[in-house]
Amino acid sequence: MKLNKTLFLLSSLLVLGACTSDDDFLEEKPKDRITIENAFNTSDQVLSTVLSAYSTYEANFFPQGMGGDAFTYKQIGTDILDGKGSTVHYSNFTTSWSPSMGFVKTVWDNYYKMISYCNLALSQMDNVKWVSEDEKNRVSEEAKFLRGLAYLRLAEYYGDVPIVDSFSENARFDYVREPRASVYEFAIKDLKEAYGVLPESTIANGEAGRASRYAAAFFLSEAYLALGVQNNDKASFQEAAKYAEAVIAKHPLETSRFGVRVPGASGSRNGIANSFPQGSAFSDLFVSANMTSPANTEAIWVARSAPDYTTFAANGNNGKRSMTLSLSPALQDMHLTVDGNAGKPWSEHVSAKYGSQANPYIHGGTGWAQTPPTWFVSATAWDSAHNFSSTKDDRFTEGVTVRTKFLVINENHPLFEKYAGWDELDKSTVNEGSMFVPIFYKETPMDDWDWDEVNTSWNWFFIIPRTILYRNKYMARSAEAYLLLAEARYRLGDNGGALIALNAVRTRAHAAPATSIDIQVILDERARELMLEEDRWGTLLRMKPEEWQPRLLNYGMYTASGSDQVYPAIRRWAEYKDRSIKFKNWPIPQTYIDLNTGNPMSQNEGW
Repeated sequence: MKLNKTLFLLSSLLVLGACTSDDDFLEEKPKDRITIENAFNTSDQVLSTVLSAYSTYEANFFPQGMGGDAFTYKQIGTDILDGKGSTVHYSNFTTSWSPSMGFVKTVWDNYYKMISYCNLALSQMDNVKWVSEDEKNRVSEEAKFLRGLAYLRLAEYYGDVPIVDSFSENARFDYVREPRASVYEFAIKDLKEAYGVLPESTIANGEAGRASRYAAAFFLSEAYLALGVQNNDKASFQEAAKYAEAVIAKHPLETSRFGVRVPGASGSRNGIANSFPQGSAFSDLFVSANMTSPANTEAIWVARSAPDYTTFAANGNNGKRSMTLSLSPALQDMHLTVDGNAGKPWSEHVSAKYGSQANPYIHGGTGWAQTPPTWFVSATAWDSAHNFSSTKDDRFTEGVTVRTKFLVINENHPLFEKYAGWDELDKSTVNEGSMFVPIFYKETPMDDWDWDEVNTSWNWFFIIPRTILYRNKYMARSAEAYLLLAEARYRLGDNGGALIALNAVRTRAHAAPATSIDIQVILDERARELMLEEDRWGTLLRMKPEEWQPRLLNYGMYTASGSDQVYPAIRRWAEYKDRSIKFKNWPIPQTYIDLNTGNPMSQNEGW
C-alpha cells in the first residue's frame, strides 16, 4: 500500500500549535524546514496523533452521509442490511461488487490510515518529554491497541494483507501480502501488550472514548477465535474463552433497570417524563447518557457523540452526527390499503396536534430507508420458529426497543390516531414495500425524549426536520463477550458451556432459553443482540465460508430464491439465480494492486 507522505507531515504540522506554556513558545527556535524528526515537540502532539487513529476508527460507528458511509459498510450486503428496492442491492455479489468498488477501498484506507497514525506516534515516543513514564506507556499501548485492532479487521475482511510495523516518509511500491494467520498473530501481539498496560476502566473517569485493558481483552478473544478457525487450532479457542471470561468478570451484563429513565425518575426532557416504566434493562443500555455512566457495568468502550465533544474529534468534526435518513422508513411516501381519497397517512393533512408537519418524533424523524434492515432482522429472527418459541423478547418490544407500527397523523384518514404497519401497507410496488422498515431504538428515538434539546442540527440544511441527533455508540459491549465465549466453547466441543454463555444473554432479554447450539444459532443470536452494533462483515468473514455463505443466500435481500419463505416477495427485489458465492474474503482494492509495481500483488479468490 502506498503511504501518503504529505498527509502525515501535514497531520504533524496541524498539532504543532500545542504548547505546554507561553514560556515554551517563547523559547522555541524557528525551523526553516519541517521533518518527521523535528515536527514533534511535546507529548501532547504524540497523543493527538493517537487520537487521530481513534477518530478514524470511531467513524465506523457514526453515519455522516446518507447511506454511503463507513457505518453501513460493516453490515450492508450481509444478513442485516441492504439498499432499498430502487437502489443497488449489495447482496448481489455478481454485479454490485468488484475490486474497484468504492467502499472496498474506503475500508482498506481507513484501517491503514489508523496503522500509519499509530506507527507515527510510536516512532516519536522517545523524542518528546512525558509527564510520567506511566503516561508514556499508556499512550504507547493505546497506539498498539489501535494498530492491533486495525490488523484484526484487515485480516478478517481481506485475508492476506501487508504488515507495516514502522512509519516511513518514503512511498513504497513493493508491499508483500503476509499470510492471514501471521496478520492475526501480529494483531494478537499488539493487543496483548496493550492488555498488560492499559487502565482497567476508562468509563468511570470520564474517558469513555479511550481504550481500557478489557477492550483489549475483548478484541483478543475475537482475534483468537479468528486464528483458531484459520489454523483449526483448539489452543486458540481456549485463549479466546480465557479473554472473554476476563471481560465478563469485569463487565457483567446489566440485568436490572438503571440510569436516567428508571421508573419513578423525577424530571422530564423535551416535555416527556424521565420515568419510563415500560422500559427494560436492555432499553436502558441505549439511553445515550447511560452509555457513559459509571453505573453501566456492560459498557467496555464507547464512542462519544455530543455537540461540545471535541476531545477525540481530532479531525475537527465536533462530535460526529448520526443521521436517521438511512435507518428509518420513508413514511412520507407510503400509502395504506385503506387510503381512499384521504391522502398519505403519515405526511398529508397532518393534525396540529402533531405539529402540522410530517415526520414527528414518534416516526423516528425523517427517514429515507436508504439502508433498510433485512426481513430476517425485521421479522424472521424474532418469530417463534427461529427464536426458540419465545413469546417475549426485550430486544423486540413494540414502542420500547422497536417500532413496527406507526401512528397515522393525517386527520382525514380513516385510521387517524391508530397504528398501522406492514400488514396495512399498500405493497403494490417493490419500492414502496422496500421503504417501509421498522426502527430500532439502538439507532432511532422512540419518542421525543431522545432528541437533542438544544441543537439546530435537527434540520438537515434546515429543511428536513429531525434527521440528525447526537448519540453515543458502543464499540465494545460485554453482551458480545458472552457470545464470543459461547462460540469459543462450542468450537472446543463444550456445547453445554456454550449454551450457558448464550443463554445468559437470552435470559437478560427474558427470551426462552436456547435448547441447542451450533454456529447458525450463535449467528442468529448475534443478530438479535448486536444488530446495528457489531461489525457483521468482520464476524462472518473470520468464520469458515461454509458457515456464513448460506446465511447470505438465505437472508440477503437479493439472494433469497423464489422457494424461500424467509422473505415476502415484495422485499426480495429479485432472485440471485446463481445461488453461489465465489469469494471467501473481500477483494483487494484494485488501486493498490496496480500501484504495487515493485512486487506483483495477487487478487483474492473469486474476484
